[in-house]
Amino acid sequence: MRISSGARLALALFCLATTQLQAQKRVKVPDDSIGAMIGIDSRLLWRDITLADAFGLQSGVSFPVRFPRLPLQLEVDSWTALAKRSSRDFSDQYSASAHYQWILADRPHPKSLVFGYAEYWNPIRRPVSQPSRANTRELSASGLFDIGIQQLGIRTVHFQLDAARDLARENATWVRGAASASIGTTIQGTRSDYSLAANLTAAVSASDLRGPLLSGPRPDFGLHSADVELDLQLRARRPAFDATTTLQFVTAMRARRLGANIGWVGLRQSFLIL
Repeated sequence: MRISSGARLALALFCLATTQLQAQKRVKVPDDSIGAMIGIDSRLLWRDITLADAFGLQSGVSFPVRFPRLPLQLEVDSWTALAKRSSRDFSDQYSASAHYQWILADRPHPKSLVFGYAEYWNPIRRPVSQPSRANTRELSASGLFDIGIQQLGIRTVHFQLDAARDLARENATWVRGAASASIGTTIQGTRSDYSLAANLTAAVSASDLRGPLLSGPRPDFGLHSADVELDLQLRARRPAFDATTTLQFVTAMRARRLGANIGWVGLRQSFLIL
């Protein structure tokens, strides 16, 4: 099976921060921030694959680890079904991952490459029709590219290309391309700055993952899903930390092997300790 976040590269909180270019050199400096996120979704999904067709809780933490010449960002994430748990479905999922980011350009419009390794566990996943491992691992790579169109009031247009290769369970490949644009405003307070933003994201993914409805040989590489997501975001900035509340509306057109087309609503609360 997929990656942040919708690794929906949902997982924007856990993207590594950018640093400055010096003397036209590519600088490899990690984020020194700690992030945490908790959220609830009307359906529990992972890369548009249904883990549970019921309310689910997502949570995660991210923190830097500095090795000589190899700065890493470590993440621990969980997807927990709050209802309709079944030993014949995916249900709960947990992951631990490490990412290395190669900075290509600094803010306000950063550009970077991110390389990762992840371990996934599905402790109660035992579909009768498709016996398989309860755990797997994968390698991933992402390209992140931001631009701004100030004349149209669009402060950021974000492009992201993700690719992941399952190394144990299915030996399958998943690729996703996404573009998002945001508009918003900032309100300055005495102790905090607040920003209100609306972010619209469109994404298309392809894979040869079987999904929960297909058994037997792996399918040909083809359409996995197409998504449209609207996020309404309130962010409070303080000297020591940022706090972000996000209301998400998502709809997905999925390949037949993944199930029917679906929509869901999510609420996220995330914190970034600076």
